[in-house]
Amino acid sequence: MVLGIKRMDHICMAVWKLDDRLPMLTELFGMRVVGRFQNPGAGYNGVTLEIPGGGAQWELLEPSDDDSFIAGFLRDRGPGLHHITFQVENAEKATQALQEFGYKPFGGRTHGSYKEVFVHPGDSGGVLFQLYEGKFGE
Repeated sequence: MVLGIKRMDHICMAVWKLDDRLPMLTELFGMRVVGRFQNPGAGYNGVTLEIPGGGAQWELLEPSDDDSFIAGFLRDRGPGLHHITFQVENAEKATQALQEFGYKPFGGRTHGSYKEVFVHPGDSGGVLFQLYEGKFGE
């Protein structure tokens, strides 16, 4: 069984300050800011960027709280790749495929038709993968 990946949605990078990293991505790489967001409950702020040529997006996350998972990530590993997100046809089938392959999916949430699950970096060779179905808020 395969995961049923429809497309790569975004690559996420954890940074201490969004505005310190944005000039490189916008002025040098030619990315365009398409949105900013805050998640005070989880203790982070973010920005979404459009990559030239279309397709996947780039996401930056910064901690807004010293106790957030992003702050912990940065203290442990420093700035860099946080996760890669793929849209899948069906989150439950993707979860089943992971389990059949011998991986234990973790975390995630369900919000209306939006469902997500994660593949731990320990299982994937060092990368946190996020798999989601649907659109948040539906």
